[in-house]
Amino acid sequence: MQCRFSATMDMWTSCQNKGYMCVTIHWIDDDWRMQKRIVGFFNVKGRHTGAKLSESFTEVMVKWYIENRLFALTLDNASSNEVAVQDIISDLKENGNGSIVCDGIFFHVICACHILNLVARDGLKVISGTIGKVKSLVLAVKGSPLQWEELMKCATESGLDTKRGISLDITTRWNSTYLMLRDALYYKDAFMRLKSSNRRRYAKISPSNAEWDKALTIFQCLKKFYDLTEILSGTSYPTANLFYKGFCDIKLLLDDWSFSNDATISAMAISMSEKFEKYWQQSNIALAVACFLDPRYKKKLIEYYMRKFYGDQYQVELDEFVSVVKKLYQFYASSAPAPTKEKSKAAGPSSTADVLMENVDNDLEAFLYSQNQPGMIESNELEKYIAEPLLQIVGQFDILAWWKNKREEYPILTQIVRDVMAIQVSTVASESAFSAAGRVVDPYRNRLDPEIIEALICTKDWIAAARKGKDHIFGLAANSNVANKCISDFSMFHFVFRF
Repeated sequence: MQCRFSATMDMWTSCQNKGYMCVTIHWIDDDWRMQKRIVGFFNVKGRHTGAKLSESFTEVMVKWYIENRLFALTLDNASSNEVAVQDIISDLKENGNGSIVCDGIFFHVICACHILNLVARDGLKVISGTIGKVKSLVLAVKGSPLQWEELMKCATESGLDTKRGISLDITTRWNSTYLMLRDALYYKDAFMRLKSSNRRRYAKISPSNAEWDKALTIFQCLKKFYDLTEILSGTSYPTANLFYKGFCDIKLLLDDWSFSNDATISAMAISMSEKFEKYWQQSNIALAVACFLDPRYKKKLIEYYMRKFYGDQYQVELDEFVSVVKKLYQFYASSAPAPTKEKSKAAGPSSTADVLMENVDNDLEAFLYSQNQPGMIESNELEKYIAEPLLQIVGQFDILAWWKNKREEYPILTQIVRDVMAIQVSTVASESAFSAAGRVVDPYRNRLDPEIIEALICTKDWIAAARKGKDHIFGLAANSNVANKCISDFSMFHFVFRF
């Protein structure tokens, strides 16, 4: 496979009180399908310092013979991860024979979902008292079978779906607050009817009309964060090209909410903005490049948001971004093999769904399509791509299928796209493995050996991936002794323990 790999890395503590590292790799295969594999799930002994994490990650990459084919590594914002990624970059610069792309400026990616989580939690701390009565009412009704029956009776009388249910708010999970508000607002008429039927019991804990209105406003604000988190959590379709637009929209919303006439919303937005700005400055330029490589956006979308953020100084920022894109192009152009005609295959569906484009922004649409690009001499693929008009598609768009059909026209750019679109904007791939591991290492199986646990977790992941489509499950390291050992071990343990 003539491609690079992007990875995610995260740590988990099992009920055995042992620390496990999960390493996943992601790439776009020769058929232009998104691929993901867990290549390491192992016990890390001792203190989890940055140096230790770096050493453990590098060992995995060396075992799979891909240490010189890495493009990006996605991590959360733990301080030890900052040290680890710098150690990995330094090691690749010293021993990678120039394999690291553009001196590592694209290598470190901070988990976008983790950022959204921290920002939303900061905002909820400010407005927790505002939705206190809604939370109390939900707890009171959910805590008693009799009161729940009364609420469902009122829901039936109000013409509402009684099978939907209401989620409970969990203090440590901001999205549970969103789900609670969503469900409570759906049953608002039933709650009002319940209050009317028994004022003595519900009058004190029921929200007023003003409090319900406030809950609706907060719900609408949190929905933006929830929807973006859902989109960026995908691992079976490219998310790198969706990050920049999604985060720019959040930034604009926070700026707008900060000047809201509603004091509660304004206070929430100011608190969120402080946290958001911290991570906005650290966001990886590769994710803006991924947006640039989306034929619906190109440089125009970058310019649109830079005008919003930087005002008259936007051109300086835009020129700096274009220079980074050119540097990336030159890196690939200098190592590009002689062009060969590939046998064209029909592009299979990659389940790419761009929900962000379904909400049409009229201001953005006008900027993207009404202004003409200045004439330029097309001396290479990059300049030709920039000069071509934007692709006007709203809604579903399979970006991998589009670029697959452009391989002969843009041989260098398609190679860049193949590597950039494999970047993961979140560590969900690693964290989902921890959910599976929690079902393997439970109180009844807490004496399992770490090697057995790794075999079980990896077996499930690799077999599930093989069932999704026609792919060579062990093609990644066909000549590797490690691959052969994994085939043997994983197959044996798959039959020993199925989950």
